[in-house]
Amino acid sequence: MAKTLSNLRTTTRVLLDEATTADWSVAEVDTAINYAYHELVTAIMETYEEYFIKTDTFNSVANQQEYGQSDGLNSDFFKIRRVEINYDPSNSNASPERAYPIILDDITRDVGNANWGVISRSHPNYYLIGHGSTNMKLGFIPIPDEAGTNAIKIWYVYMPVDLSAITDEIDIPYPDRYGRLISYGAAADLLRKGQQEEAAALRYRAEFEMGLEKMKQQLEDRKADDVKSITDVLALPQGIDRTNII
Repeated sequence: MAKTLSNLRTTTRVLLDEATTADWSVAEVDTAINYAYHELVTAIMETYEEYFIKTDTFNSVANQQEYGQSDGLNSDFFKIRRVEINYDPSNSNASPERAYPIILDDITRDVGNANWGVISRSHPNYYLIGHGSTNMKLGFIPIPDEAGTNAIKIWYVYMPVDLSAITDEIDIPYPDRYGRLISYGAAADLLRKGQQEEAAALRYRAEFEMGLEKMKQQLEDRKADDVKSITDVLALPQGIDRTNII
């Protein structure tokens, strides 16, 4: 059964012992719910980030190095996990190449240089700068010199949005079990306002944090032992010298 904002409001008011609105307005309860919701999402990302991964494809533009939301980068973007680009989309036999992350300080020549050579095209790099709908850009080295439909594909971690409509559902694994944690976190924050019920607030906060740890452990147990690792996001294919690329 899906857990909605309406469910969370009801559960939170039960914890507050306030069946009808009195000390806390609907807006206050919703704000506290959303803070707790995003805290829960953050805890899930720490352990099971793959749950929040989406894919997105958009077009390359000839001689355009950087791409933003106006080019097709989704607005719910939070973090890149993988990038692929096809530099030869007009060739039906051409395949996308994985692009590897690079930081601007590692680029030893001008970023927009069009003459990066064959090696860099075989093993492309990408960089990510800025934030928000107008400033965030995904850039490529070398610069694509051919337009291609869906020539760029990314795997990215998305940001769940605030709950606003009463039918909005929480976006977490196993919501029937862990959705109530949001209400514990929200009730703790609300009871601390004006120090109305500090003891109860501390108790609910403890319930919230213990629930987070149990949830993280369960999510960790879902992973196979052979994938519990840290990804080297600056890695290049074996035998490729970064100095030859940049």
